[in-house]
Amino acid sequence: MELLSNNKFRVLAVSLIIGNTFLLPITADEAYYFSWAEELSWGYFDHPPLVAWLLHFTSAEFLRIPFFLVVLLFCFLAKERLLQKFIFIPGAHLFLGVALPDTLLVISGFLVLHSFKKWANSPVIINAVILGVCIAALGYSKFHGILLVIALAVGYWNLRKQWTLYVSIGLAAALLLPYFIWQYNHDWVSFKYHFSGRFAVLSIFSLLEFLAFAVVLWWPLVVFFPRLHLWSKTLIIGAFLLFGWGAFQGSAEVHWLLVFMWVIPSIKLPEKSSTRAIAFLLFILHAVIWIPQVREQLGLQVHFREEISKIALDENVVFLDAYQDAALYEWATGKESYSFAHPGIRKSQYNLKRYPFDGEQVVVFNRMGMGLPYVDGPLFTVKETLYDLSGLEYQWEGWTLRFASEQVPKEYYWILYSYRDGAQQSRERLCPGSEIPNVHYRSGVEQFLTLEKNWLPSGLWIPLP
Repeated sequence: MELLSNNKFRVLAVSLIIGNTFLLPITADEAYYFSWAEELSWGYFDHPPLVAWLLHFTSAEFLRIPFFLVVLLFCFLAKERLLQKFIFIPGAHLFLGVALPDTLLVISGFLVLHSFKKWANSPVIINAVILGVCIAALGYSKFHGILLVIALAVGYWNLRKQWTLYVSIGLAAALLLPYFIWQYNHDWVSFKYHFSGRFAVLSIFSLLEFLAFAVVLWWPLVVFFPRLHLWSKTLIIGAFLLFGWGAFQGSAEVHWLLVFMWVIPSIKLPEKSSTRAIAFLLFILHAVIWIPQVREQLGLQVHFREEISKIALDENVVFLDAYQDAALYEWATGKESYSFAHPGIRKSQYNLKRYPFDGEQVVVFNRMGMGLPYVDGPLFTVKETLYDLSGLEYQWEGWTLRFASEQVPKEYYWILYSYRDGAQQSRERLCPGSEIPNVHYRSGVEQFLTLEKNWLPSGLWIPLP
């Protein structure tokens, strides 16, 4: 009993991990990252590759197990008092036990903090090497890790003259070099997507909503902010500025704030029974999410999309404007699939993959009401023979598009899309795909040419010059 009494928050943390791992269905995002893992690569469309590397060595049934073991080890190594702080803050519960880059980001961030502390206390070569490896692991986890590196640089600027620090920096850069070479060879696709490839409408409401969720979930950071270390304050301010700007542009996610996990150890929670009671209450509130009926009432089922696992067809299946649906279908059935997207719909790893059914008839599942309804769910189906035309050879001569017309199959038409501030302004059908399109340029808008067949996209996306 004494052992249990001294580790009650460790037991709660482990219970959260077990519940999240084994009681929650696989989310659409997890299935998407699992789809990456079919092919090992130095990079992927959305995020650095560490999440896919880890998933490559597991199966669809057990894809969470590596992440479960990593977080479980962290909980056994962490101090009891620290685990109480994590349970006290509901935002920290989100990462426990699921197969996401955020899980690896949080764990590798703590490794950076631990190794940085050891190096600061003893700046010898071996500690510098370990720090460099941990920084590289952070870089391979998720882009948001740069916030921690910047925060430590600002908070410990006085250590800049330690020459072994540059051993760490040089080693981390060398280990990350293959990833940046991959980005260079793929035209910096991830950076272009994150900085300019998200179509969204500017909204002060989205910003206020994001800030409200951040304050509700991470309110102890607001309360204890004046007492935090300089690096912690730098991290919080940097995250609010970066993610706040993303929220204003309509493309921020609340779980990005998991970077605040690294600040939690610095918080001085009062040693009161009420503090412990709140931690237990938050554990119970988190646990009710494991009940399907509760998830349904809270509108959380959209993250699991259980209707996808009910698709039972022997035909080739692809999805329209829904890369997560395609990934979930692959995870649930073990069959190959694909996702075509219209201009203005966010791109995905499928834009970098080979289309497996080129010139074959496929069943196109969509949520736009096109075709026939599938069973009684939100999905509709259309049967069509589609081609991947993303590799069409073309060049601009002034405002005239020159292209290899023999590469365009019949029944495809040139379509011109126009967007302003992330909102579609118009869609114009121009001419058959074998003819040269007469482009109508409009100032102040983003315009894209594409080839479509009966409203179905081809993977081609040509920005106007």
